[in-house]
Amino acid sequence: MKQPQILSGILIGAVSGVVGAYVKSFVEPPLQTLAESIFPPTPAEKKMIGADISGQPDHMPPAEMVQAAADAAGTDLSRPQKMAAQQAIHYTLGAGLGAVYGALAEISPAVTCGAGVPAGAVMYGLTHATAVPATGFQAWPWQLPPSAVLWEAGSHLAYGLMVELTRRSLTALLRR
Repeated sequence: MKQPQILSGILIGAVSGVVGAYVKSFVEPPLQTLAESIFPPTPAEKKMIGADISGQPDHMPPAEMVQAAADAAGTDLSRPQKMAAQQAIHYTLGAGLGAVYGALAEISPAVTCGAGVPAGAVMYGLTHATAVPATGFQAWPWQLPPSAVLWEAGSHLAYGLMVELTRRSLTALLRR
């Protein structure tokens, strides 16, 4: 049995997480369009935090978190500053979750089953389905329009898939 290389797994996972976060951002608008064609939201639902990545990107949970922090600090943020901070949160979280995934993949390769898609579902469950609503920065999934839940969950599945495919490729490349 080969010895797990946890540090290497963490580093490869972090890089893979950034790639996954990029892909997640890339697939969100088309997934939103598809989901809204199946479950059209009302105008009021589209105004909910986290429901409209295409039309209101500055009304997503990370942007709301940044705004709350700025308000608490008595700082005014421009829209570009808010969007830049939101992207920093998005990619930092992507790298962090990827690093944890990479370490877990080294310790227990079973974590990689399903090419990372189940891991993406877990990541959705840990973030937008629990932690984010628990902090009050987004409604619970059952309170959001179904289209928003569908595209957000779907983008996390794409994230998980891309993290695993990138992790496998980098691991094979760097360990041959």
